[in-house]
Amino acid sequence: MNNKGKLIQNYQQTIVGSKEEIFPLLCPVREKEWLQGWEYTMVYSESGYAEKGCIFETDNNYGSYRWIITKHDSNNFEIQFVKTMKDDIIVIIDIDLEEKSEKITFCNIQYTFIPLCDEAVEDMYKENTEENFNIHMKIWEDSLNYYLKFGEKLMY
Repeated sequence: MNNKGKLIQNYQQTIVGSKEEIFPLLCPVREKEWLQGWEYTMVYSESGYAEKGCIFETDNNYGSYRWIITKHDSNNFEIQFVKTMKDDIIVIIDIDLEEKSEKITFCNIQYTFIPLCDEAVEDMYKENTEENFNIHMKIWEDSLNYYLKFGEKLMY
């Protein structure tokens, strides 16, 4: 196995809000407030919210996943999640918030998909096309902007 199978996807969201408003919403508990269809089961968290070492699980149409927050830096507005997909793909999700202006924040997102076996490479590329990734990121962006503007979940 080598790193030829690694897939990296990037997206920059434009969010109308400050880093201080947005960062606490990047949490499995708080995400339920603003993202339609988000469901999770908390496995471990000392605070009950996002923190380094927090572990949670999700189950949706694409499969069951286990997540761990490996970085949670509220001073620099950076968070990193690592999730397992189908027990044969690891996904590292890096998010950092960058202030564009007083009320505009760029949410820089990078997904790094790493297959754990050669058999997972083809499925990984097929299921994680750039088009699918961008659609998912746009729904997330629109949902977060709607929540910050209206204080409720965008229903689509």
